[in-house]
Amino acid sequence: MNKREKNGRGGGGNDEHNKGGGELAEAARALERELIRFEELAESARRLSLDTRKGIERAAKSTTEAAEAQQRVSVALGSLIAAIAAARDRHEATATALAARGEEIKRRAEQLGELFQRFAALGEEGRNINQLVQEAAARQREATSPEQIAEVVAAMDEVEGRMGRLADEARELAQAATAAGIVDLAEQADGMRQQVTAMRNKVGLLRKGLVARLSGAGGTRPN
Repeated sequence: MNKREKNGRGGGGNDEHNKGGGELAEAARALERELIRFEELAESARRLSLDTRKGIERAAKSTTEAAEAQQRVSVALGSLIAAIAAARDRHEATATALAARGEEIKRRAEQLGELFQRFAALGEEGRNINQLVQEAAARQREATSPEQIAEVVAAMDEVEGRMGRLADEARELAQAATAAGIVDLAEQADGMRQQVTAMRNKVGLLRKGLVARLSGAGGTRPN
């Protein structure tokens, strides 16, 4: 494998870029070559002696060649100008695409930020509910009178209601995240929904047990 092959391996993406960049560089080199040749011929025509017929003929031939070289310089200059215009167009197209990508990233970041703010709020509500569950569990263990049991049942009613709303909001967030293509957030929100639903079921069973105790104790059964 030669050096050119080694350097080119795995660089298919750069070949197209180098090709585009090479057009501009080649046009500049071509202009430089033609300009140097034109200057050499023009200098030769200027320095040839005009004292003899042969010298005049040589000068005339050199002048003709220099004029032809001048034409080639004009062509090469036109090619360079075209290459510069193409490079400018490429630059403007790339800059436009980059600006559009920046706006897309900005919108995406704002959308993601809003959804994660909702998720953070749900997490805070979940922590508050968990605290209420722990407090209700502690009160349940100490409740002996019908009045105390009724208070714990009422507290659990509130907890169940908040859990239900939290589960609904987590489901809505998961759907919004899925629609936005934010897979990880959708999975986290759905995981929260499942956890809250499972905990709500446990609280419901505990509440039913307390209601049964309250009925057995002759108290008023909550609606």
